[in-house]
Order: sequence, then structure tokens, then C-alpha cells
Amino acid sequence: MEGQLRRLFVRHRDHILVVVPVLAMLLLGVIFNLSERFHLFAERHEAWQIDEFLPAFVVAGLLYMVLLVRRTRGLRVELQRRRRAESEANQLARHDSLTGLVNRRIFADQIAARMARLAPGTEISLLMLDLDRFKPVNDTYGHEGGDAMLVTIARRLEHLAGANGMVARIGGDEFACIVQHPAGSHLPVETAEAILAAVAKPVQLRGGLAEVSASVGLVTSPPGASDAEAMLRAADFAMYRAKRSGRSNYCVFAAGIEAEMGERAQLELDMHAGINRGEFVPYFQPIVELASGALIGFEALARWNHPSRGLIAPDRFIPIAEEAGMIQDLGFAVLRGACIEARRWPQHLTLSVNISPLQLNDPWLPQRILQVLCSTGFAPARLIVEITETRLVQDIDAARVILVSLRNAGIQIALDDFGTGYASLKHLRELQFNRIKIDREFIQDMHAGDNGQIIRAILSLSEGLGLPVTAEGIETDESAALLASLGCQYGQGFLYSQAVEAEEALHIARAAHYLGHGVAPAGAAAFPEMLSAAP
Repeated sequence: MEGQLRRLFVRHRDHILVVVPVLAMLLLGVIFNLSERFHLFAERHEAWQIDEFLPAFVVAGLLYMVLLVRRTRGLRVELQRRRRAESEANQLARHDSLTGLVNRRIFADQIAARMARLAPGTEISLLMLDLDRFKPVNDTYGHEGGDAMLVTIARRLEHLAGANGMVARIGGDEFACIVQHPAGSHLPVETAEAILAAVAKPVQLRGGLAEVSASVGLVTSPPGASDAEAMLRAADFAMYRAKRSGRSNYCVFAAGIEAEMGERAQLELDMHAGINRGEFVPYFQPIVELASGALIGFEALARWNHPSRGLIAPDRFIPIAEEAGMIQDLGFAVLRGACIEARRWPQHLTLSVNISPLQLNDPWLPQRILQVLCSTGFAPARLIVEITETRLVQDIDAARVILVSLRNAGIQIALDDFGTGYASLKHLRELQFNRIKIDREFIQDMHAGDNGQIIRAILSLSEGLGLPVTAEGIETDESAALLASLGCQYGQGFLYSQAVEAEEALHIARAAHYLGHGVAPAGAAAFPEMLSAAP
């Protein structure tokens, strides 16, 4: 019976705060005979009705005590719910909700703590990695598939780090890992290589196998170092250096990398101002008909007239523009300038422009191009948009929508760098390109290895599809003659001219039109004579 009463009234230690005072009141009532005193009071004042209600008062008091105890149970549940919410909030503040890994802030704290208690003869190495080709996974398998990929990569990294290491999700598709090791050990490099191998393993998602790779930056803390943020920045520099070196690669941080990244950061700042100031201008390289040498058009190539560094080639600033999200503004600034200059050429000459792979992520790209054409008064039929084969294969559905819109507007489409990717015959037929461009690496070494056979295969394929072909990078008369004999219709390269400024391109166009023949009908040696003969 005693146990039943205890379970009824004291189910939790908080109930004692209610039960003890009530029992104390009952005990005082017994000691001072409050019940008898109450009865005498009722007789003295002829309030017998009150005396009759005494048992009811006792019962009501007991019921109130029970209800109060029950109420504390609800309060306890609410307190537990709040404690769980606080615990979850603390978990979210310290860990990534998807992978369960610690976040950047906690990771930086852990780096600083570990560096502070490093034993003599030991070092800490930080490896930061960014997943390559992760966006196509999201596009193909959806965000659910992308999340599953990130969780799988996180578990693989935790396995590699072991009990003494730590892995964090820095953000998006970036991760970081710290390992502690004896000074001078090869463990950091071995870990970087193991990360590359682990990330490269296919991941089974709903719908198929997906593959990504990684770019890894590695930095080892010097003895006595304590600045975790500086270490994170250094690893970040090395990671981007690895990414620019071809991806699926790792780079060990060195002092020169920081200087290089500092210069890159300065160029990025200069680019913002340079786009607004009109420093990015088109240069033009002639495109000729190989059989006759006739000039048929120009390809516009971006150049940066930097106020203090002079002319900067695109291989230096295009990657920065793509990473910094400025490629759209830069690309359209060059397109606008090229269209304005091309209006001055004879009407039969075409203008070819390159579209960055990242620009194809914009579903409004066709409308933006048409807006430039309308504002400059350049005819859509004279414009040729070149799209790289690699980007085409990455997202064929998005490319199809954009190409159909451009083609419906009268713009021609060229498949650029053909032979360097994996575009299939089905894609060539389905997307209805107007022409194909052979990459310069095949032309410049066309007599080496299998390049000659590849060129013949491309030309045979294009002939079967009825697509004209332009060869890039022609530097000798022999190469031009061989390509023409194989059925290649058009060509461009240093044999005819390098990319030139707008005024010189206009001079070439007018000279070719005036003389009624191409840029260099007798080879590169005839080029100066032709220009001098122009009015």
C-alpha cells in the first residue's frame, strides 16, 4: 500500500515540492486538533452547515493535491521538450545537419586546440578538398541524389581520418580533414592520395552509378603555429591551385602559392572595375575557306587591356571570371563590342563567338544574346555561337533547350573543340549543329600518333552529316593543303593571322573585299602585300 501511494504521488523528484508541504499541513492539523477546533467553532456560531461540509473540504483538498501533482508531470514534459530543443540547436550550431560532421567554426576551434597542445616532434596537417563534377550529379539525380553523394563521401573521409583525425564539412561540396603525425612523416601525402582514391570510387544512387573526383589542398602547421584561420586559408589556396592544375589532383602549400593567390585576388578586384570601364575588348582572328583562301569571317576572342599590366591573354582571366561569377558580364561585354565592330565589315562576313560553359547554365541566355543583337543592330544570321563539346555532354537537356532557341532566332551553332569530349553521333544529329570545329591540338600535331586518323574520321563523319568543318591552329601551308585535300572546308590559325585589334580586322576585311580574294591566297607571305594594296 505504501508503495502504491508513493507511486501515485511521488513519481518524480519534482513532486516532493508539492507533496511535502501538503503532508506538513495535514500533520499540523492533527497536532493542533484543527478538526475538533473547527467543530467547536461551528457549534458556537451555529454554523452547523459548515461542519457538515468538512469531509467535502478534506476530499477537495486531496483532489487538488492530486491534480497539482499531475500538473507537474505536464510541466516536466515541457521542460524535457525544451531541453531536447536546446540540445538540437546546440547540435546544429556545431555540426552539419546533413552529414553530421562538425562545421567550419568548430573545426577551426579544434585546429587551434590541437596546435596548442602539440607534443614535441609532432605536426598537424590540414587537407581541404572540393568535389569536382558534383553539379552534374545534382542535375542528373536531383538534390536527393546529391545529398546521398555528400553523405557517402563524408563517411569515407571519416574512415580515412581514423580515431585521431577529424573531418568537417566546410560548406557546399567542400570538406576538410586534420591528421596528427610525427614531424617529417609522409602520412599527409599518403592521406591526400587516399582521399583522391576514395572520392573517385563510384557511388550507387537511385537510378545508377555516379562518379566525382576531388581537388585537395594540403598544408602542414609549422612548429609553434597557433593561427587556425591562417592554416585554413593556406589549405584553401593550395586546393584552388590543385583545381586549376587539372583537378583530381592535390597540391602542397608553398610560400609562392600565397603570393600567386594574392595576385589572383588583385586581378579579381581589377576585373570588377575593368568590366565597367570597358577594358575587356574583342580581338578578331580571320577564318578562311581552305580551297580558295577567301575570307569568310572572324572569330572574336576576348582580351583585357589592363591599365597597368597591359594586354592580358584570356587563359589568365577567364578562369578567374568563371570562379568569381563574372563570366556573364564579361562575355556579354565582349559580345556587344564584337557586334558593334562587325557591323562595319562587308555583309557576307560572319562573326563567331565562344560561349563559356558556365553561361550555358543561364536559361535566359538566348534572350540575352538577342537583346545584344537588337541593341547593336547586328543580324542574327551573321552570328555563329560556338559551344564546347565538354559542356554539351555534361547537360544535354539544358543545351538542347538553348540551342533550339538560338536556332529559331536564326543564329548558327558550331560544336567547338570536337574530338576532345564524348559527344555522340546521336547528339550531333539531334541538336542539329550548323558546323564542327576541330581542336587545335589535333591540327598542330596532325602527323603524330593517331591524330591524322582522328582528323580523317571527323571529316568523314561531318561529310556524312552534311556539316562543314573548321580546323583551328593551322600554322603551315602543308597543313592547310592536306586539310583541304581531306575535305576540310575552313581554317584559322597563325598561317593566316593571329587575333588582331578591331581596326586591323576591318582593314583585313576591306582589303579582302577590295581585292576579291582571301586573307592569304599564296600563304602567310602574301598577307602584308595584300594589306598594302588595299585602298
